[in-house]
Amino acid sequence: MGGNEPACLITDEDPAMKLAIPKVFQTAEHRFCMWHIMKKMPEKVGRQITQETEFLNKICKCVWSEEIEPTEFEEKWGKVLAEFKLQDHEWLKQLYEKRQMWVPTYFRDSFLCGIMRTTSRSESENNFYTKFTNPHLTLVEFYMIFESALDAQRHTQGQFDNDSKHKHPECKTSFALEKHASKIYTVSVYYDFQEELEIGCFQCGLEEYKKENGFEIFTIREGCRIRKFDVSFNPANLDSKCMCKMFERLGIPCRHMVWVWKANMIEYIPDAYVLNRWTSLATKTSIFDLKRNILEACVNFVDCKRMLNELWSEMHTCVSLAQGNEEDLTDLVKNLKGLRLNLEAKKSSNNHENNGSPSKATDIELLIGATLPTEIVVKPLKISKNKGTGVHVPGTGSDKRLKGDKEKAIEQSQKKKRLCRGCGELGYHDIRNCPHKVKENCKL
Repeated sequence: MGGNEPACLITDEDPAMKLAIPKVFQTAEHRFCMWHIMKKMPEKVGRQITQETEFLNKICKCVWSEEIEPTEFEEKWGKVLAEFKLQDHEWLKQLYEKRQMWVPTYFRDSFLCGIMRTTSRSESENNFYTKFTNPHLTLVEFYMIFESALDAQRHTQGQFDNDSKHKHPECKTSFALEKHASKIYTVSVYYDFQEELEIGCFQCGLEEYKKENGFEIFTIREGCRIRKFDVSFNPANLDSKCMCKMFERLGIPCRHMVWVWKANMIEYIPDAYVLNRWTSLATKTSIFDLKRNILEACVNFVDCKRMLNELWSEMHTCVSLAQGNEEDLTDLVKNLKGLRLNLEAKKSSNNHENNGSPSKATDIELLIGATLPTEIVVKPLKISKNKGTGVHVPGTGSDKRLKGDKEKAIEQSQKKKRLCRGCGELGYHDIRNCPHKVKENCKL
């Protein structure tokens, strides 16, 4: 990643990962996957209370809400647990103690594009590549199929780029803000903004207005909702900030900011609130590092592309000027052939000096960022049984992956019961592992 650490890492509640990540990534934020945590809720709390009461609905509304403040979340959490008499539940206590690792309200200021609350993004990528690969591929086959999978993704991305360039989404209002958004955003992001604009224009209203330190404070009421949102607005530079923090989280202006802009007769989205990553020209611009410095490789690519465009333009101009005059065409062909021969001779000379292989080795070393060792020692693989593996690993003595208690119980219940000759009862054991026989042996 160019020597830069990721902004955020999402994992399950693996204690080993919790210890390892801060040691490797000092500045990255580590979060737990909400989906994994909420999936365990019925098993840990009890299916009776989750299926026969409103506990699960109320706790989900409390946990998944990104608009509430941390203090409000803690208050609602306590009320829900008190209502269902779960204050002393050990697992919920542990969950509450590490709430800053998984509840969205504690990282509302972090720009995570709205997708970094669960590990679904990485799991979706795994599922995508699983469609193209299998455990029995050779290294060469895997490389070729992996390239095909990347081509499929590039093709899909190309279709999206084409739609954003040539298709114009339908505007539902006559506001200039919406027309401006339809020109700058990609199609999918535009529809997200369109939803915010519709609600902001037709369902939001002003509850209170005041001025503080050069800022205009608008208290916005949204439909029949009890909650109100304060938006601070600076007319001098159009600086806007809403307490819902949707822009900080998703990079899309919220409905409350849109209402304020409309009330102030602003006909375009301010540049500070248009993220390049959501625009239709995002893939056409230069690539910058985290310090906003343009990458050297990107500069070279842009320069080469510009020179190629100039070359083609000059060639087409020369052909157009020589067209219809046999003498001019003959001179042009002669000059082009001479240039071609000179370029071929120059390329042949360079290949002869480098002798082919050193150049290739140098390219490989530059690509991987390390020099090729003079002696290569291949050691036997250290066999380990990973928690997610489902294939046979030679040397482990087992073809099965690690399973949880819940999965074991489900598999056990699906097995057919058999008659034990030791105790004469129907069950999931036989005379060799009969529990009555074990008790008798213990007494002896």
